[in-house]
Amino acid sequence: MRITRRAMAGLLPAVAITSGASAQAAWQPARPMRLLVGFPPGGAADLLARRLADSLTQALGQTVVVENRPGAGAQLALDAAAKAQPDGLTISLSPMGPLAVNPALTPGRLPYNAAEDFTPLIHVWDQPNVIVAGMDVPQAWPAFVEWLRRRPEEPYASVGPGSSNHLTGALMSRALGLNLQHITYRGSAAALTAIMGGEIKLFVDNVTTTIPLARDGRVRAIAVTTATRSAALPDVPTFAELGLPELTVSSWQVVVGPKGLPPAVVARLNGELNRAIRTPEAVAWMRSLGAEPVGGTAEQAATMLRTERERWARLIPGMGITVD
Repeated sequence: MRITRRAMAGLLPAVAITSGASAQAAWQPARPMRLLVGFPPGGAADLLARRLADSLTQALGQTVVVENRPGAGAQLALDAAAKAQPDGLTISLSPMGPLAVNPALTPGRLPYNAAEDFTPLIHVWDQPNVIVAGMDVPQAWPAFVEWLRRRPEEPYASVGPGSSNHLTGALMSRALGLNLQHITYRGSAAALTAIMGGEIKLFVDNVTTTIPLARDGRVRAIAVTTATRSAALPDVPTFAELGLPELTVSSWQVVVGPKGLPPAVVARLNGELNRAIRTPEAVAWMRSLGAEPVGGTAEQAATMLRTERERWARLIPGMGITVD
């Protein structure tokens, strides 16, 4: 699907060299910066944005303010970033949906061109989705598949149509030759409550909210979707291990700016963001959420985004997924 985290990690030491001290010194923000995030305060994306903003504030000597612009699945924040001046003073944190999935899911309906209106700065992290089941559902993969085959139209929940959770469930249904029925809950908390209460049996969740419940034995984590196991749930296998590499799906985060950012701005921000996500404290915090820092060059982030857009453009038309 893209360069593995191990390979990317091996490239990280080269960042300081490729950025170059002279290039980094060539740009300094003259005024406070904005880091736009498309979700309300308090969630994982907001907390990540605030950590990045604090690190950039210290490194750049200018205040970096987190500006929450929730709505339309983070599209509002990205639209504002796309329309900003290409001076480095406005950047945005984005998940996969508005940059890679929605161009294929709602073609012609986005307020921006995902392929042309942004300058990628860094691939921040990868985070798996996880198949969550009630405690009366078999956890071992062969028994779980047999349980599903006896219920080929079993409902599975996600947090919304077109989300990475929804797409993961649709991919699993197709890979196993089933017709699992998608239903939507308004947030992970509601769906996990329904799982524990026996209202539903299956939920595709982001790993962050599942971790404490799985560890406490209140839900069962069946499989995770990243290429390697989650450090937060090390006993849970990946779909690749189970023979379904096509279910490798990462709920990633990237930082982008408007198109036309000068190379010196890109080099400075990429270098500082790489340092921000590689401190021991940042790594430990991300891993506590089930995420793995990635980093690398701006060019690698651009390649990842292009690969993801092409993947979902190829898969979505055949998955029967629509969004009204």
